[in-house]
Amino acid sequence: MNAGTITAADFVPASAPPPLDDSEIHLWLFPQWQRIADAAHASPARDLLAAYLDRSVEAIHIERGEHGKPHLADTSLEFNLSHTTDALLLAVSRNNVLGVDLESVGRRTRPALELARRFFTNDEATALATFPEDLRQLAFLRLWCAKEAALKAEGGGISSGLDRFAFTLDAYGQVSSCAGNPWHLHAVAPSPAHIGALAHREPVGRVRAFVAKT
Repeated sequence: MNAGTITAADFVPASAPPPLDDSEIHLWLFPQWQRIADAAHASPARDLLAAYLDRSVEAIHIERGEHGKPHLADTSLEFNLSHTTDALLLAVSRNNVLGVDLESVGRRTRPALELARRFFTNDEATALATFPEDLRQLAFLRLWCAKEAALKAEGGGISSGLDRFAFTLDAYGQVSSCAGNPWHLHAVAPSPAHIGALAHREPVGRVRAFVAKT
């Protein structure tokens, strides 16, 4: 199941979260974020979660599941986040399990086929082999983002196996979920320098995207 791509044009500048409906997911991009030791306790994420819950930052208690997935104690608010060295992507929902991944584009050439044959499904590796090299690099990264978002939503992370959830590629290298894959998928392209994915368990009415004002 694929609901299309959330592009940079969909990210609306905002400094505070609007009301979050039960049928919504909110995505937040922090383009000036810098990597710190523990992203789950990064100030932008904690400040925003506190605002959603109408609590002080000191009252936000982030715990971790068995495989390290962060979650909030004593609330139905769900969140997940991903970061590169220069951007942070945060997803927030109510009672809808979710995961996100964000990757930088064009910083290095990856051995896409070698990695796909080692870590992806046979069908995914075969599909990647049909693309010219430039599109193969992008399609590989889209697949990686989709897989990591789904695995993070589940709570296991990539150590539980990138081939556990299968995806299909169309002729343009766009990704969608296969039959039997339980995750709803949105591709995310928040800037020319980044691509990502959002995976969630339950259907949603809409995904609203915001870029944090600095």
